[in-house]
Amino acid sequence: MSKLDVIEALLAEGMRKNLTANRKYISPAERTAIAKDSAAVAIAVLVDLTDGHDHIVRAEGDTFTLQHPLVERLTGDLFDCDVHQHLADGEPLERGRYRVVPTDSHDFELIPVKDQP
Repeated sequence: MSKLDVIEALLAEGMRKNLTANRKYISPAERTAIAKDSAAVAIAVLVDLTDGHDHIVRAEGDTFTLQHPLVERLTGDLFDCDVHQHLADGEPLERGRYRVVPTDSHDFELIPVKDQP
């Protein structure tokens, strides 16, 4: 079970308990289904608030910082990520922030992010 699964289960259980306490007219099965749906929505919002499913690169001349997507950090896929090595092996990037978009299984496109700090 990944950290993401644990977070989703905890959210669902908290929501189910809230529904149990406040809405006794809903059957237990319906409460569980509503809680699971709500937990999935909460996870989707968390992913969206942390720049979605994309990697974000901040280039500062000869160095760069890579922000991995929340889902990748929570599932452990961070350790299997090849984006960092791909960027490290490439040419230095122009200063700025970029969203990393895979174009195929071996290449990536860097899209400038307009809301640069």
